Amino acid sequence: MLSITKSFHFEAAHRISDYDGACQYLHGHSYKLEVTISGKEMVKGDMLMDFKILKSLVNKIAIEPWDHALILKDNEINHSEFDHLNGKTYWMETEPTAERMVLHLSEQLAGLLPQGFSVRRVKLYETDSCFAEYENIH
Repeated sequence: MLSITKSFHFEAAHRISDYDGACQYLHGHSYKLEVTISGKEMVKGDMLMDFKILKSLVNKIAIEPWDHALILKDNEINHSEFDHLNGKTYWMETEPTAERMVLHLSEQLAGLLPQGFSVRRVKLYETDSCFAEYENIH
């Protein structure tokens, strides 16, 4: 199966509200995101998919909502502490760990891909040496 990968960068702050340690406090990351999609057939121009299309999809579901945002779990304690802030907040059903963000993005992207394409891999770096990765091995 043929695959293509596109890399992205974004800045965001988050906190893990149900964590006993430094990550319970508001902090930020310079995230690096790599998204790989696979398909069986190439389209016009001998491309699996135009990189511009993949970029547009990922921008819509991840970069635009997450870049320069505060990403938080939608719970009472976070609302009480952060609702008063002016700025961009992205509320998640789960804690915004790299693992949950990767799963969230993978699920949303899978729902937007044309028939015959699949999400092969999503890798999200919080730092140069720490990342979470989803890989579809089917």
